[in-house]
Amino acid sequence: MEPKFQKAVIVGCGLIGGSLALALREHDCVERLTAVDPDGAARDHAVKAEVVDEAYEELADAVEGADLIVFATPVRQTCAMLRELATLPLRDGCIITDVGSTKEEICTEARRVLPSSLHFIGGHPMAGSEKSGVQAASVRLFENAIYVLTPFVDTDEVALYKLSEVLKRIKAQVLVLSPETHDRVVAAISHVPHVIAAQLVDQVATLSTQDDEGKLYTKLAAGGFRDVTRIASGNPAMWRDIVLSNKMVIRELLDDWKASIDQFMTMLSEESGHEVEHFFQRAAQFRDALPAKSRGAVRSVYEISLDVVDQPGVIGTIGTLMGMHQINLNSVSLLESREDDNGQLLISFISRRDMEAGARVLLVNGFKVYFRE
Repeated sequence: MEPKFQKAVIVGCGLIGGSLALALREHDCVERLTAVDPDGAARDHAVKAEVVDEAYEELADAVEGADLIVFATPVRQTCAMLRELATLPLRDGCIITDVGSTKEEICTEARRVLPSSLHFIGGHPMAGSEKSGVQAASVRLFENAIYVLTPFVDTDEVALYKLSEVLKRIKAQVLVLSPETHDRVVAAISHVPHVIAAQLVDQVATLSTQDDEGKLYTKLAAGGFRDVTRIASGNPAMWRDIVLSNKMVIRELLDDWKASIDQFMTMLSEESGHEVEHFFQRAAQFRDALPAKSRGAVRSVYEISLDVVDQPGVIGTIGTLMGMHQINLNSVSLLESREDDNGQLLISFISRRDMEAGARVLLVNGFKVYFRE
């Protein structure tokens, strides 16, 4: 018999929380779904759209009888709410988890405040979207996405098995790590890149204020620079909590980064062409070897470019074709700077499935399509 929860409480009615609720319902993993959110509009939408069965403003009103509680809230808020949860009467054996991007701080706090009758298992789904809020929730958000679980060494094996099997049923790829390992790896592949991307944007933003050349930075940055720094557009408050929660690891990696930059500057000063080329070669080889279809810690981008004739109505034609085939189109934009791109139009999609379906439709209708890897 497949594991199933009787009552799941989703704390935080946003994209992740709403998508998890939809997936749990779609795959018959829970009998009753309850949400907690301070935003009345989010609660109303979640109930009216049948994302959950009921929604409350206060945690205390929602958790009675729950055998699964998921905190889909920012890291620091989750820690505060764990302290509140510890004061409430809960069902023995209740599994408590979260979706935070850092794990050691949350897991440490859970260990400190929660009674031994409850089972806390840290979680981090490697999934997301450009859109936010429960209105953007998708039942397919976790399909084929890595979902990290960070149990304690002495976590109840039955509880870990039940949560893992339920996540597998919503088609996530479960990966079990220690909280410390998770934070070290994700800092390197997500947190530090976000800091660096934000620094690059800030540098160009400063240059763009120059009187004579300022407008050129904005105009030419619309191509590859925008792609490289895409992650810098994340939610500032969320990223504030993430980097402060994982500050020790991030500081160590940034020290390594500074040393690497100093080394590269030495290569430039000495005009060491061979070493500079070897540096770019090493980076290109590792990057090209990364699995293109996997969904990792940084949100994936599903884009294709088109080689089209510049004529009135072409964008409307593309939109109509996508609508006719019920393909979710995110945006269509003109590629002005094309140093690393083929085609003139850039089309982005909500998911890989939509991108591949959209490409097939466009190919059949005579468009030349280029995938961006």
